[in-house]
Amino acid sequence: MTRSPECPRTSRSPAGRAARHALRSAGLFAFAFALASASCAPPVQGGSVVVSSGAVERLGMLCRWGRGGAEQGDLCPRDGGAAQPARVRRIAGPADALSGPLAAGRPGDYVLENDEIAVVVDQPGPGAGLAESGGNLIDAADARARRDELGQIVTRLGAPPRQVIYRDITTGGGEDGAAWIEARGEVRGRDLAGGALSVTTRYTLRPRDRAVMITTSLRNDGDRPLEALDLGDVVHWGAAEHVAPGVAPGLRGEHEAPYLAGVGAGVAYALAPVDGAAVRARSGEGFSDVTFARQAALPPGGRAAYRRIFAIAPRGDSLAVATELFFLGGGAPGGVALELVDGRGAPLPPLAGKATLTPIAEDGAAPPAAALDLWLRTGDNAPLAAEAPPGLYLVGFEGSGRGALGSARIRIRAGEFAPARLTLSGAGRLYLGVREGGASAPPADPDLLGPLAPAKVSLFDAATGKALSPPRLALQGELDVALPPGRVRVVASRGPEYALAEATVDIADGGTSRLDLTLERVVDTSGYIACDLRQHTARSADAGVSSAARLVWNVAEGVECAVASEHNLASDLQRDVAALRLDSRLRMLPGVELTSGRSGAGLGSLSVFPLGSEAAAPREGALRWVDETASEILREVRALPGERVVQVSRQHGGGSPLHGSGAPPVAPDQGPSLLAQIVGAGADAVEVWTGRDAAARDRALEELWVLLRASHPVTPTATSDSHGLRGAEAGTPRTYVAVADDDPGQLDVADLVAGLRRRRDVVITNGPFVTMRLGDTRQGGVASARRGSRGGPLSLSIRVERAPWVDARELHVLVGGVASGAPIPLEGARTTPAGALLDEIAIPIVLGAGGGRRPPRPDARAARVDRGPGQSTHGAISVAEDTFVVVIVRGRRPLEPVLAGDPGEILPFAMTAPLWIDADGDGRSLGRAAAP
Repeated sequence: MTRSPECPRTSRSPAGRAARHALRSAGLFAFAFALASASCAPPVQGGSVVVSSGAVERLGMLCRWGRGGAEQGDLCPRDGGAAQPARVRRIAGPADALSGPLAAGRPGDYVLENDEIAVVVDQPGPGAGLAESGGNLIDAADARARRDELGQIVTRLGAPPRQVIYRDITTGGGEDGAAWIEARGEVRGRDLAGGALSVTTRYTLRPRDRAVMITTSLRNDGDRPLEALDLGDVVHWGAAEHVAPGVAPGLRGEHEAPYLAGVGAGVAYALAPVDGAAVRARSGEGFSDVTFARQAALPPGGRAAYRRIFAIAPRGDSLAVATELFFLGGGAPGGVALELVDGRGAPLPPLAGKATLTPIAEDGAAPPAAALDLWLRTGDNAPLAAEAPPGLYLVGFEGSGRGALGSARIRIRAGEFAPARLTLSGAGRLYLGVREGGASAPPADPDLLGPLAPAKVSLFDAATGKALSPPRLALQGELDVALPPGRVRVVASRGPEYALAEATVDIADGGTSRLDLTLERVVDTSGYIACDLRQHTARSADAGVSSAARLVWNVAEGVECAVASEHNLASDLQRDVAALRLDSRLRMLPGVELTSGRSGAGLGSLSVFPLGSEAAAPREGALRWVDETASEILREVRALPGERVVQVSRQHGGGSPLHGSGAPPVAPDQGPSLLAQIVGAGADAVEVWTGRDAAARDRALEELWVLLRASHPVTPTATSDSHGLRGAEAGTPRTYVAVADDDPGQLDVADLVAGLRRRRDVVITNGPFVTMRLGDTRQGGVASARRGSRGGPLSLSIRVERAPWVDARELHVLVGGVASGAPIPLEGARTTPAGALLDEIAIPIVLGAGGGRRPPRPDARAARVDRGPGQSTHGAISVAEDTFVVVIVRGRRPLEPVLAGDPGEILPFAMTAPLWIDADGDGRSLGRAAAP
């Protein structure tokens, strides 16, 4: 084994030998080689290094640099370094629990901690988030900050995933000062065909370690073999952004990596196997489904076990993750200390921003692609120094409106710090005011607070079009932001009903520029309220957005009504709306998203809203979901007093695998039949569009057509299912619901419920607004074609309206789910007085001869007759039997600059609810009765 000259041999002290023995015993020594070879130069492209370390050596470095965060005095023990044993205790009150909006620990849960970190394992009984029982790790934090940003880690066995129902918990300690929590449970019966499985998971923490060892042991107690068991965890990352070496940030899809990490604002996490092998994972928004061992087979009486470490870094950046894992693997870290100066060489104070460390090889070649992007989070009051793995790096900086004018080349050696001097560009400031046209002026007295009017602000380099930062929030119509000198394009928005307010402004070095913008509401959606019927906050284990942030961003995105739909947790945020003075703009409905433990696979979950007093009781306030079918949940919902909406939500491959855990996978041709069963059992609405997944939306619409043709009338809905803020914006897409009074401050919730359950008059969209009517009947209703046959043909009147920045090119008319001829081009033929683009189209509907159960492909001639400015008439549609009509609008230009990302996912799309046509005059059509 060779030793890199850049990774010096550490002391062979008794403490170092003891540390190395512990690492070998834990199976982490092999893991060190992979980390060390990726962090030391020159073996960055291969080779091995000798690494060793001990707690004493590392403690000295922590005292020296303060880990880039806390004050030095908080880190250095006065007694010379005597380690206190790890310990376990139960939460008795708020002072015993961890803090933060994601902290889920409650009295009776277990805290496992040492002087470095603390984690919480919840007590047996109902689980948090998507967990079906306690016994899982639900909170994790640095022991000094005690602020949790994790969702939860849930033991997952098999494919499809099955959860363990933990029944009891014991605790204890060891002679080496370690402490542990052990949860014991089982997976039985219909959740595990062929046997019964006993499961024990032990969480072990040693003094001064910043990682918990998690060991899960399994035993087949059944009389038949268990085969093809995938052994792993589902991690709901909460407020932490999940990353992995060699994989793009914001993990999506299938991938392999030596470890997975989650980076929060003040803490970071890593999950890794102990044997140095790569882990397989499937990740989506807010979660990772991690497999440590695949296809395990257990004969009757057979046993298996798998181990992993869960590390907690003291800062919220990727450098902290890499350093903790490097140390845990036996490496001896060094450090980096930044010095920031201006163009004249004068020192700058600490600045909030991001310092990047790019590993480079000795010959200047790029490092392996599998390396983790390393960066250090800096703050206004934080020391600009931190630990780092040894190696050769290029250091850069960006933040507070400044950027490094060049990079600094440094070499970090074990036990030493490397200074990095960076010259930063200048910076100016922009003071932006955003108001709404026609709104009353803000109070002249600064002590009088009026209603909030948040707006979304996007900033771009005017020359290149590159975004200067993620979108920002002008909370009270004002924004004060530092920017680099140059010309900046400023865009203010508030959802698709508003025209963009934009301007270009010059930012001078050291100067302040003032800009005022006015937002104008141009799209007429009178009689409809814009709703997001499924979204999440930090109270869901797989989301990291605080309640306050969720509410103000709802308004900034133009959402007027939203459902608080936490996972298996009843929630009501309306009081928070009032506290934030948003009552005139937003109405929040208390709700819950229930995940069936048996038959939800492929369908995801059921959203139930509005709730009543149930929302006042966390966890227990939700209806029972463990081991319940969707039909059983529906019966319980309908037994509750009052009226509420049940919406079927499907994961479409993008949601946590614990949606519908324990159920067999659903074949593509089984989707409509399962939907029919649930709708027949009492579901009111089917979510056909979730987030940005356009391909899944189109598949869901095909299932909807099958459902409707089979005489199962249902309301189609669109939701953001947002777990974050960027890339999963609230209200993208949204559901407009027809109501008597569309003022959010005066919304009649019972009328909204009736609109979704009975009238079914909705529009789903991410931009355009489209409505239709046949005679006097609007979408969602039943129109008689025979009435038209006696007094001339009825006309299908279609209205398409959109803000100028929203593209709409094609109108598709579907009869019975089948396209009626070629798409009709849209031109924005007329501009409304408010400034929206408008197309109005009329299509005659005539009663034809013939019969048969399947709706015929309708005859829609391409002929077009102009009726006046902005209006046109197209060839008639002939219907021979009961059917339904749906109108779809598509655009070709992405919804930029308001949305960013994959252009194919942000193309404009809108759809009306079905309009049922009664061809035989019996007052019904495909299971839908005409209104009296």
